[in-house]
Amino acid sequence: MKLKKIKIVNFGQFSNLTFDLPSSRLNVFFGANEAGKSTVVAFIKQIMFGFYLRSNSSPFFEDYRPLAHVSPMGGSLFFEDTTGSNYELERLWAKGDKTKLGILTVKKDGQTVPQNLFFDQIKNIDGAFYADSFIFNQEMLNQVNSLNQADLLERIYYLGASDSNRLLDVRDDFAKDAGRLFKKTGKKPELNQLLKELKDKRANLADVELQFKKYEEFSSDLQNKGAQLKQKHAELVKLQKKQNKLATLQQELQSYKQLEVLENKKKPINFDSKNYQQAQMLIGQIQNLQKNISSLEQKIKHFSEISVGDADAKRVVQKKSELLQWQSEYKACMQRAEQIEDEEKQLLAITPDLQKVINLNPTQINDLRAEYQNLPKETASSKKANNNNLGKILLLTGGLLSVLGLILLFSSGAQGLIALIVGIIIFCAGFYKQKAEQKQRELFTKQINSDKERLLNFKKKYGLDPDNLDLNNLLNQLNQYRSKETAKNSNDKQMKEINSNMLGLARVIENLLNKSINHNFTDLLNAINEIESELDEKRQRAEQRENLKSNLIETKQNLKELELKLNTLLAQANVKTMDEYNDSYQMYLNQAKLDTQIDALKSSLEDHLDELQDLSKNPTTVKDREKQLDEKISSVEETVDDLQKRVAASQVQMNNLSDSTAMFEAKQDLANTETQFENVSKDYLADLFTSKWVGRALDLASNERFPKMLKSAKEYLQLLTSGRYTDIQIDKKITVTRFDGKERAVKYLSRGTAEQLYFALKLAFVEQVRKQINLPILIDDSFVNFDDKRVGLIDQLLKKISKYNQVLIFTAQSNLVDKLQVKTLTFTKGNQNV
Repeated sequence: MKLKKIKIVNFGQFSNLTFDLPSSRLNVFFGANEAGKSTVVAFIKQIMFGFYLRSNSSPFFEDYRPLAHVSPMGGSLFFEDTTGSNYELERLWAKGDKTKLGILTVKKDGQTVPQNLFFDQIKNIDGAFYADSFIFNQEMLNQVNSLNQADLLERIYYLGASDSNRLLDVRDDFAKDAGRLFKKTGKKPELNQLLKELKDKRANLADVELQFKKYEEFSSDLQNKGAQLKQKHAELVKLQKKQNKLATLQQELQSYKQLEVLENKKKPINFDSKNYQQAQMLIGQIQNLQKNISSLEQKIKHFSEISVGDADAKRVVQKKSELLQWQSEYKACMQRAEQIEDEEKQLLAITPDLQKVINLNPTQINDLRAEYQNLPKETASSKKANNNNLGKILLLTGGLLSVLGLILLFSSGAQGLIALIVGIIIFCAGFYKQKAEQKQRELFTKQINSDKERLLNFKKKYGLDPDNLDLNNLLNQLNQYRSKETAKNSNDKQMKEINSNMLGLARVIENLLNKSINHNFTDLLNAINEIESELDEKRQRAEQRENLKSNLIETKQNLKELELKLNTLLAQANVKTMDEYNDSYQMYLNQAKLDTQIDALKSSLEDHLDELQDLSKNPTTVKDREKQLDEKISSVEETVDDLQKRVAASQVQMNNLSDSTAMFEAKQDLANTETQFENVSKDYLADLFTSKWVGRALDLASNERFPKMLKSAKEYLQLLTSGRYTDIQIDKKITVTRFDGKERAVKYLSRGTAEQLYFALKLAFVEQVRKQINLPILIDDSFVNFDDKRVGLIDQLLKKISKYNQVLIFTAQSNLVDKLQVKTLTFTKGNQNV
């Protein structure tokens, strides 16, 4: 993938900036510190793999939100692949977008395509892989210089494995966690402490189990004594129940005697409670009907005979719809009058001359038309003679020809004579033509003066300017105006007729109401409504009186029917009046009360009725039974007290030994410790296994690539050091071989040489993966620790690398720019231009 163009919309300090890269191999960006070189490096990485907006971690600063608070953030990168296809990667982000990475759009040859179409070609690497493998900057070199020998060896060995730096940190973290949990000879690690705790708790459990055997022997004896005690308790309960029952019988004996007294008072009575309730209900209904009859008679007295109304009032009410029609027509006439007046004003505004002929009669109009038609049709300017000065032209032409003829007469002879004769003829014709034109102009002048006088007289008589007058249009407008006047007169006539009708109706209404009213539609309608309300009120009162009479007749009929039903019920009860019926009801209630008391006593004594009947006949039997029960209860209570003392003694002996609860707690405590040991062991084994597994995965990822990468790295190191170092050995330590065969460890190398070594190894990896992943290499001020000689060697290295990978160099070193001798893109510090 070759980068062709960089288009920044808004990113960091830049806005609306475009870079067209001049080369598909080596491109140089030159600028002072803080000119924006690192910003462009971050832009290339973030457009491909996503923005860093404080929510994503990064090994170095990558938050490049626009400084000018503009939106959106982002831009585009334009790539070309080996087949010639062009890809555009556009990533934008605006405040409020849910994704913090920005929205990526991928286009191939101008058409939007799925993102994976581009990323499949670079094996779907992520931003961390690209930064570790293809970006060279001061942050990366500072990390290298801060590593010890072992860490640097691992970073170099695993270079190129996906996220190798992160995986190495993960492996070391898991190994440290495993070491904190267990050590073979340690005492403080958690797993070592749990092993000792398990040993102590298992010994304690053995002692508890021995005591528990003795505990079980005492427990068996206690259970036997408990069974005996339970049996005696049951026997005591039975005796106490018999004693309680006997006491209950003694108490219920009084109630039984009361029951016998109540049964002796009971008498038979024949009473129908349903008929009595029905009679009570009829009495209430009869009383209500009597009250209703009295009320209806009083109301009927208040309503005198009412006359519904006279014929004049009804006719006036019937005129209401006609009055509404008049009101509608009158309103329409008013609107029509306003419309006619507006149209007349509009005609006068459109044709101002109309005001001057409005008052003319038909004869005067005919005279106006005739005089206008007799006016001259042409203006003074159009009647002016065609003053083309033909006479003067002929005179001048004849004179010139005559002079020319005289001249030629002496030189050419015949030609001069002909010219002289023609000139004289033309001169004479011009003379006579000029005289004729003079007479014609005089006649035109007289005619013009006559026409002006006629036009002036016409204007003075009618006040109209004939030059600007369209008489036909004016007369048409006059006809329209007069038709409006005719319509206006007709409308006024209709309004007068409506007013006349309204006046007649108003007089009739005033006679009915005996008061004067305003002669307008609103007051007339209100008066008609008043008459209509009076008629409705009279009609309603008449209807109410008739309804009251009808209700009175119906109520009296209902009263007779209810009185007949009541007499029937009294006859069935063998009474003559309701008072006698009430006395019978009281006797019925007294007997019902006795029945209720008898039923209640029988219900409470139901279980012991037979026994109570016997006791009431033999009262001495109760005392004998009570004495026997007291003696038996006393004997059983003594036995229970003895058994309880023996059980208490056994319980004290058991309390001195470990019971099942103590053994259970010891077992549970041991089980908890074993579970804790198992969980911690799992954590330890998981940390240990993960650390080993990550290391093994890194070995597998680097075994095939590393030997080839080391070969290329030797060539690059030899080139960078100008042959000073010729070989690299990587075993347990990293050593380099000088040109004289001496080996030196990395820690004894200068910082510049150490950076050259790591540079060579990292470039060797990029060369190894170029067939699978070919992306631009970004070098951001990575040569600041190189002296002038080493900078000179960079030129050879970059030209070799750029044969396979596109290289973008961002530098502030002018000597490096001079050495490379390629077209340079220059930054100006503080500006947004290149």
